[in-house]
Amino acid sequence: MRLSDFIPANQVVIPLRQNTVIGAADELIERLTSAGAVTDVEKLRTRVAEERPEDIVAMGDRAFLLHYRTDAVTALRVVLGTAAQPICRELGENETQCARILLLIVAPKKFATEYLQLVGAFARLLSKQSVVDELLAQPDAASFANLPVFRDYELPAKLTVRDIMTYQPRTIAPDTVLKDAAREMVRLGVGGLPVVDGDGLVVGMLGERELLRSLSGYLQGGRGDGPRAPGVPVPKPTVRDAMTRQVLCVSPDEAIADVSSMMTNKDVDRVPVVRDGRIVGMLTRGDIVRKLLGH
Repeated sequence: MRLSDFIPANQVVIPLRQNTVIGAADELIERLTSAGAVTDVEKLRTRVAEERPEDIVAMGDRAFLLHYRTDAVTALRVVLGTAAQPICRELGENETQCARILLLIVAPKKFATEYLQLVGAFARLLSKQSVVDELLAQPDAASFANLPVFRDYELPAKLTVRDIMTYQPRTIAPDTVLKDAAREMVRLGVGGLPVVDGDGLVVGMLGERELLRSLSGYLQGGRGDGPRAPGVPVPKPTVRDAMTRQVLCVSPDEAIADVSSMMTNKDVDRVPVVRDGRIVGMLTRGDIVRKLLGH
């Protein structure tokens, strides 16, 4: 598939007349509705008006990319437009984002893979100033939709975990003293480490939640245990004492769209990638976002 397959002239609006992101997005929603792609227009408008950070990608001063997986639409659709004057979004006191291109991607939830491919492809394309200049130079929808840059851009093959994961990830042994593990996490700047035994098998996961739960008594100056006989040393807690043994693991061959949805549904930030129980990589939400945006 090529990007041109998703950009018919009747899904291009030139010029967009509203000067706010929400106003211009409503123009695009109207175009989608007239094309028969929207089953619940008010539901889609309400979702867009929420302006959730995870739904809006600001490509500097070049473009806004709005993307939604929702049952308010019937199919995977792309609609976009350009404006003569900047379209702006207020972020807070004295802070504004503006751009002249607005892109809206919508898809039912079952189109996770294709949706992810499209969002990533457009994000990479709109990161190029030369492409943005060419898009803004088009006088009408027909010339916009027929641009070679869309015909020449072939969507990448389905992304899998192996395309994004970190190879040879940092791990921790279950018998490591917990305070040493905490220092290692701080040094590495990570929020969690897979716990691996001597055979490379994943036996647990140590994250910030587990650390705080186990170390809270020590951080407050306590010993964490009851009174002990004189001369009996206080045992130092280890990773094994704190780690969670319920670890969500994925295969390197799984589709990244499926894994992304699973991580979101189960509210996990990172998952070990395993083959035959042995760790071969690590995948985090941050890895997926960076790949999605082409960074």
